[in-house]
Amino acid sequence: MFATDYTRKNQMTVLLVDDEDSFRLVMREVLSALPEFRVLDCDSGEAAIEMLKQEAIDLVVLDYKMPRLTGLNVLQWINEQKMDVPVVMLTAAGTETVAVEAMKLGAYDYMRKEHIDVTHTPIILKGVYERYLFRQEREQREHLEKERTASVVAIEAFHDTLATLAQIANTTLSILSANIDTCEKELKKHPMSEDKQSELVVRISEMKQNFSVIASSVKSMFSIANLLHGNFGDAQYATQIREQIKDKLRTVDVQKVEVTTDKSKN
Repeated sequence: MFATDYTRKNQMTVLLVDDEDSFRLVMREVLSALPEFRVLDCDSGEAAIEMLKQEAIDLVVLDYKMPRLTGLNVLQWINEQKMDVPVVMLTAAGTETVAVEAMKLGAYDYMRKEHIDVTHTPIILKGVYERYLFRQEREQREHLEKERTASVVAIEAFHDTLATLAQIANTTLSILSANIDTCEKELKKHPMSEDKQSELVVRISEMKQNFSVIASSVKSMFSIANLLHGNFGDAQYATQIREQIKDKLRTVDVQKVEVTTDKSKN
């Protein structure tokens, strides 16, 4: 969400959180002087959480040492809320363990306050945000690739199942067709009245017509299964499959109408 907002307005909203007023005000002045930045600031962890709830923040610059809620507490809260926002932790001399802990909690980077060059800070923050965008884009690509792989596996399984069922149905229909022909020949050997003979011809004709529809449906099912083995990287392939399936279903429907019409005539 934040990456999209940033791209749209081409301005990064930065939240400065530091209880040291002089440092916070200097940083705000430096960043606000640049058109790429929109700066919000506050002097406590509690205020930071409230602003994060209300504002769409692109990047947080967070001092680790504050009364009551520390920077690590705020960072932990961000993680618990699953907020997708990069954090740069401000640390002091002798607090390397804090920096390590902040990175473990998901901070993108940290800056030592006594070493900060305010004129260089905007470059550092933009670099951090670019890394965040890059990671976000990479994770999205990986997620889409996993979804695509899962879809291909599911379609392959569906194809195999459908092809197997179509093969079983086709074999069964072949046996049924042979049985119909055999019964027809055997029945014709027995003497019967002309009316019975005509009725027999009609009934056997209906059976053959119904058989033809079922056989065509099975053939279409087998063709659909084969259609699923295509180029899944082609964006138009799904549309092509849908159109071909519709054509096959229309063919089956036409055959069903023809059979129904023939029956009504009889």
